[in-house]
Amino acid sequence: MSGIDDGWKDAADFGDELPFGNFEDGSGTKQAYTPEDVVGSCPVCGGHIVAREKGFLCNNMECRFGLWKNNRFFEAIGKEMTREVADELLNCGTVKLDGCKSKRTGNSFNCYVDLTVDEEQRPHFEIRFPQRKKKEGE
Repeated sequence: MSGIDDGWKDAADFGDELPFGNFEDGSGTKQAYTPEDVVGSCPVCGGHIVAREKGFLCNNMECRFGLWKNNRFFEAIGKEMTREVADELLNCGTVKLDGCKSKRTGNSFNCYVDLTVDEEQRPHFEIRFPQRKKKEGE
């Protein structure tokens, strides 16, 4: 009978077979994503936010931060959490959305969405409306 270690190999030897390739981030650690997958910096831990199938998630396994593509907040205003939206939220803290539509009233509107993070590392979104220009005489 063979020993328990027979057949096991170091996972680092198979870095080229990872699903997203293999790249070194400067820290000496091989990452299972490419630089093109990085959307921005994590507002919680400063790690990389990486585009994945279901969302934009922090690559730090101990960090719980993520922006999910299937997002009820954005669905409620007729928008999707796209890479462009995630990029603006992560890098600027806000994104301007035109042509939003209220599910409740059916009205269209333009707004800004601001990103904040709570103490449990969850994202929260808040809508701001652009200031309207006052007409003369108001």
